[in-house]
Amino acid sequence: MIWNQRSELYNIEPLGLETGMVESLSSYIIRLTYKHNLNVGDLVNKLIIPELNKDYLIKSAIYGGDSFFEGAKTINGCMDNSIDTVRVLELFTTRNDLSNLTLYRFKRFFSLRNLFNDYLSWCPKCINEWSVENLEIYYPLVWHLKNVEICDKHNCFLLDFCLNCHKKMKFLRRKNIPGYCSNCFIFLGDSNLETEKKEEITDWHRFLSLNILNLLKLDFNLIHTEFVIIKQLNFINEKFFGGNMSEMSKFCCIPNSTLWYWIKGINKSTLEGILLICFKLNIEIIDFLLKGKKVGINTNSINLLFSNNEKLQRVSIPIDFRLIEKKLEGILKLDIPISMTLAANQIGRDRRVLYRKFPVYCKMISQRYRSFTKEKATERINLLKKEVQVIFQLLIDDGIFPSRREIEKRLGKRSVFRERVLKEYWKNLLVEHKLI
Repeated sequence: MIWNQRSELYNIEPLGLETGMVESLSSYIIRLTYKHNLNVGDLVNKLIIPELNKDYLIKSAIYGGDSFFEGAKTINGCMDNSIDTVRVLELFTTRNDLSNLTLYRFKRFFSLRNLFNDYLSWCPKCINEWSVENLEIYYPLVWHLKNVEICDKHNCFLLDFCLNCHKKMKFLRRKNIPGYCSNCFIFLGDSNLETEKKEEITDWHRFLSLNILNLLKLDFNLIHTEFVIIKQLNFINEKFFGGNMSEMSKFCCIPNSTLWYWIKGINKSTLEGILLICFKLNIEIIDFLLKGKKVGINTNSINLLFSNNEKLQRVSIPIDFRLIEKKLEGILKLDIPISMTLAANQIGRDRRVLYRKFPVYCKMISQRYRSFTKEKATERINLLKKEVQVIFQLLIDDGIFPSRREIEKRLGKRSVFRERVLKEYWKNLLVEHKLI
């Protein structure tokens, strides 16, 4: 008799498989814990982390750290922690398709560096629609990508902060509930809350959304070689720009050196960069990847551009002053201050532009972050001083000279005394105890 293998966790099926709205791995974890009536923290600390068998995560689980949660956005990518988490979840659920909830398939073709948002984004209309129709609420992988700002179905912008508490949400928190804010637990599809986002949706927004949705449902086995992007870029450069890389660089708004590295195969091209090239050439990214030299490009647009000798610029997105001001106010209300660089990344605008257009807000955010980092640095040094003092006294009590090396060994921290303030503190302790 053949017995079916039993899973330790429910073998729930990922949502949106083989579609552009495929579920993300972090969303699958949230739904999995919700099905078991558990907190995400319980599942992560008691099942996932022990099986990952990484010392720093085990210590974090024991002493209450956030190591796993801080790096949770990358589990939707193709790094080691993503591969390991997929392995563990497949072990517990007996599924074999959870890698499809990540960008692992993209690994051979694109550089995935800085591809994900730092915080969760969502379409309130999608969530409300699923709720009304009694469908399961989840967070598609496409909502996690920096380049996607709109919902193609509802023709609206995604939200990236709660309209009730004005806080942003991490991909994973210990008490995530599908469709609810992890900070104030209000329903994220509440149609009574107005978004106040009046920014115009551009062709660039629509192109990004549609092409990434198509890319996510693509069977990458149809791509015959991982060098397809290099071959296509070389073909386009020779066929339509006469081998003049500088002209292609200007037309596609890609820095010349960056394009050179991509064409020569020295660096992997970024997804955003290839999408920008496709947008400029008026072709779909699926055609770019699958049709090879048969790809159809509108040469009239290229010829017209060069004949008019127009000034080429990157695709510009109009500034919605009210919206950005609202986001800056939300950033100022964050419990943990962030830098202006990170704030600019979250807003999706150049930091210099924000300083020029919203100088007061930017200076307040920068000052708050500087004060926060200074305070944290002081707390860290004071904590280390206390630890040094305790070890120092223990060594003396044991009749051992409290040398720098011996203290660092007992602390389990190398090079502690390379910091001048701690080195001076240690010397003062030696003087106080008349050891020098």
